[in-house]
Amino acid sequence: MEDKMEEKSNMELISEFIETCPLLKDGKVNIDYIKDKPQSYSVDETPAEPVLNYFRDGGRRLQILFDFSIQASFSVLENIKNSKFCDNFFKWIYEQNKTGNLPKIENVDWIKCLGRGTISQTAENTAIYTIPMQVAYTEPF
Repeated sequence: MEDKMEEKSNMELISEFIETCPLLKDGKVNIDYIKDKPQSYSVDETPAEPVLNYFRDGGRRLQILFDFSIQASFSVLENIKNSKFCDNFFKWIYEQNKTGNLPKIENVDWIKCLGRGTISQTAENTAIYTIPMQVAYTEPF
């Protein structure tokens, strides 16, 4: 009897990939949900044209645009640390892409940050930093 595993969504595969980043404090990355406490993380898909380009053979390159969100403590000193985290995460993603360590999406071409991270929301003692990202993959004809 064959054990049939349910296929994971691309966002689940992206979340699992980001969870391997050694910069994350507890390592858990939610999908479309960020906890209201510091060092919480989420990947949130953003609306976009899914097709990047079409190939002559009928295949196409598709994209997933999403935000990687980080709930972090918010103060003058913490903001410097948070900015450094965003810079280091940007570098980590670049290195993973360069070495071919990519999300486990079939025919994945790349993952990259489209920005370095900005504050998208603040509360009294916390802020949510958002890093826009892109994953591209090829769908053969």
